[in-house]
Amino acid sequence: MVNKFEYDVALSFAGEDRAYVEKVAKYLKEKGIKVFYDDYEKTKLWGKDLYVYLDEIYQNKAKYCIMFISCYSSEKLWTNHERKSAQARAFTEKGEYILPARFDNTEIPGIPPTVGYIDLRSLKPEEFGKLIIEKLKKGTTNITRKPEVFRKPQVSKINSFNPYEETQNILKFIPAEIQKRCNSLSEQGVSCSVFNRGGRTCIRILLRGETEYSLDMGIGGIGGDDSIGFYGVEGEMLSSSSGSFNAWANIKWNQEKGDVVMKFNDISLLNSFNTGEKEYTKKEFLEALWNKICDVLEEK
Repeated sequence: MVNKFEYDVALSFAGEDRAYVEKVAKYLKEKGIKVFYDDYEKTKLWGKDLYVYLDEIYQNKAKYCIMFISCYSSEKLWTNHERKSAQARAFTEKGEYILPARFDNTEIPGIPPTVGYIDLRSLKPEEFGKLIIEKLKKGTTNITRKPEVFRKPQVSKINSFNPYEETQNILKFIPAEIQKRCNSLSEQGVSCSVFNRGGRTCIRILLRGETEYSLDMGIGGIGGDDSIGFYGVEGEMLSSSSGSFNAWANIKWNQEKGDVVMKFNDISLLNSFNTGEKEYTKKEFLEALWNKICDVLEEK
């Protein structure tokens, strides 16, 4: 691809989505595409003021910015910095510059829902890479069509959230954050395994190779399809526990907090809490769960 830019595409993404993005970058590089992907630029980035350098990359150095959108990217300082730099470029150009690619329906400031995007949930990294190359060659690709203009009902924003999508976000968020914290404690002998079994997301916390805490998470159950069930125990998870819960929550919107909350009707999973109804955002629940895990580990 011959053009006036140093890069054909610059990839902007959250670290939690790196596994997918890395495969896209590898595919593009093998096809001769000049791609800005941080792991390919370690020597260049070494010692530079990254705030200034990345602003230059995402505002001036690439023909297109591929923005990978997910629940993680909306919360990251660096992805938000990259987004603002890319939007500054897009504001001054009439053509397309930011090319959104979505892992979920997270809203990103400055990226209207009417902007055409690629839905990554049904695409392999190599398939998405082919679409990027088509875009570079032709300037067009099979992106989601902009919706037709039609009357939109005046519905309050606080009721616009989708509890089914939020359950998926929570099932990604909790294991990823716990694994990140355990990885930072590897020198203390703490590790974490995350896997799927029987439709459940399974988290196992180990200390010096021994399983000290087990947690299974799954959608549905006692609370219905828009709920999440949890079963946590100290030590190994017994096979007979399949289908059991010691905490379950429906996903609701809390107007006072201005956030999605998990409304628990049973929280005996965290025995330091009172039983009965209680509401937590996903971050509040993460902290409570992590405190429980720390208590278990400190007893060993």
